[in-house]
Amino acid sequence: MQLNLSLLVGLFPLAAMAAINGRCSGTATGAYKDNGICVSTSSCASYGGTYISGGCPSDAADIKCCLIDQCYGDESRCQWTNNYCDGPFRSGHCPGGSDYKCCDFP
Repeated sequence: MQLNLSLLVGLFPLAAMAAINGRCSGTATGAYKDNGICVSTSSCASYGGTYISGGCPSDAADIKCCLIDQCYGDESRCQWTNNYCDGPFRSGHCPGGSDYKCCDFP
């Protein structure tokens, strides 16, 4: 039992970390919490995004919660593909994996 408890306690700090290319958490609210992604500040800037501190707790200092609007045109934004998009998702216009794409809404 003591080994299992030690393992559980040892894993707890990992639960507090936001993963790079993962969803924002921590103090992120609103659009940052709904559509933000944890990436480096340089990656966020290269996609024309804005970032906030505190949305990617326990990650490196240059990993921030990034929000990217106008990824394919005036009416678009990077978002998680499990969120509703009133148009097609476009690949290659946002950082992260295949579950984070540009929503091109009409």
